[in-house]
Amino acid sequence: MSIIMRTVVLALILFSIFTVYLSMPRENEFAHRADEGHYFMYAKIIKEKGISQFPLLWEYHLSDKIAQQFPNPASRFGHILITSFWFKIFPNTFVSLAHFSFLCYILLIIVCFYFIKKFFDQDIAYISTLLLSSSPIIMYSGRRCLQDSTVNLSWALSVWLFFDFLVNKRKTKFVTFVIVYSLTITIKESAIALLPFFVLSYLLYRYKYKQDISYSYLLWLFVAPLIIVGGAYLFLFNGLDNLVSLIRFIAGVHFPVTMTNTYSLFGMGPWYKYVIDYLILNPIATLLFIGYFFYILFTKRFDWKVTYFLVSFVIIFVLFSSMKYTKIVRFIAVLDFVIGLFAALALYELFRQKNKDYQSYFVILAAVFIFCVNYVNVLDLFFNFNIYDPISYVLLAVKNIVPYCR
Repeated sequence: MSIIMRTVVLALILFSIFTVYLSMPRENEFAHRADEGHYFMYAKIIKEKGISQFPLLWEYHLSDKIAQQFPNPASRFGHILITSFWFKIFPNTFVSLAHFSFLCYILLIIVCFYFIKKFFDQDIAYISTLLLSSSPIIMYSGRRCLQDSTVNLSWALSVWLFFDFLVNKRKTKFVTFVIVYSLTITIKESAIALLPFFVLSYLLYRYKYKQDISYSYLLWLFVAPLIIVGGAYLFLFNGLDNLVSLIRFIAGVHFPVTMTNTYSLFGMGPWYKYVIDYLILNPIATLLFIGYFFYILFTKRFDWKVTYFLVSFVIIFVLFSSMKYTKIVRFIAVLDFVIGLFAALALYELFRQKNKDYQSYFVILAAVFIFCVNYVNVLDLFFNFNIYDPISYVLLAVKNIVPYCR
């Protein structure tokens, strides 16, 4: 890829970044009485009164049925701690909290570019990063006061760090991974879903790809995050009773016997609900991903690098699809970096030429076209219709696929 082509890609990535920054809602336009308001309240309380308030926040959440419809402060204390530190440095406003999400959005782009360049190819890194930076769901996350952007960053970083450890087999890289993954669990409890993926990846790498890697790493993969997260929770929430109540509460949220609230209805649906949402939000990259996914399966090109991310997608997709009330696309938005990576690989396969300059030229044209489609989608969904939560019903309604009912 020529310098001019890379400059064009970099300019479009920066254009996406500036769009997210300049399009942030004003202070009075955030959802003060919804999730955004609760994350803001929790961060401000901890910043002003200290970590001793965590047990009181948890007691308040358990005792108030209305509060239970919103994020709980116990299983996501990592995000609250980070944002409370943010409030010690920056103004205690909703816009400031959105700036933190914006920072995580930028860091996600940088992290993915760095690792894709390191393990795949520089040209692949440019294209996949362009697709990621212009992804509507990723751009949406970077301009709100929700924890989604923090989750996307921490999940992606955990996946990349574990891959880096497996390839290099160094203890320092494993320790770094464990620390980041433990923090990821405290940011949002559903990060536990990554553990089966890490275990399966370890087993595949050891047995399928015949790599000599100690069993002690597998043991510490289970034990270390449990010790770190459990110890932090016991310290912040004063004992085992609150930990037991948290486990019961989380089980009730993710595996409820009956519907917990009206919002749960929007999280119901078949497994392909995620596919429909992605086809609305990020249509071309999603189709390229699906095509490349089956291309790998049919040609049996199970290179370790591709297999690792293929397995990550399948495990996360299957686990979240198995839950009855949580089929909401922003819960698995982190998969967009895998979609962007596979879409970039698909473009290079699709436009394979003997002359690499021609190949790069066609790939750039296709990537710019995808960028334009994504950008129009962002303007339509999140500016024209001002969608707060991109649930399936709203996405289908604004696209006139189903009737909109107030």
